[in-house]
Amino acid sequence: MKKLIAVTMMVATTAFAAPAMAEEPEANEIELFLDYMEIAEQFLSFANRTDAAVFFAVEGVVEIHEERGELAAAIPVLKSFLDQYPDNQAVRNVIHFKLRDLFRDTGQAEQALAQLRTVVDENS
Repeated sequence: MKKLIAVTMMVATTAFAAPAMAEEPEANEIELFLDYMEIAEQFLSFANRTDAAVFFAVEGVVEIHEERGELAAAIPVLKSFLDQYPDNQAVRNVIHFKLRDLFRDTGQAEQALAQLRTVVDENS
């Protein structure tokens, strides 16, 4: 999988940068590409971990709803994620903390506090 992504990125980079790279590539261009590959590899390693993948999904859901001006609409989506991970406490903690933020940002202070209480209870 990593090799396929690396080859795809190299082909895309070469295709888009072909006019600029007609001459011998400069050392800083190669260094930039290697830095990009390192970041891509780190992202893939995170995406293969359940807790990190859920974190990215949670952030994405909230970001999309925020851009739409429908922040409160993200709350039931995140609550449904809790149902999907009843035995993964790390994932549940991430979701509860994000729910706390959503409740706080939508003026629901009591529900925000309830999320913090839940985190304490579930981790005791």
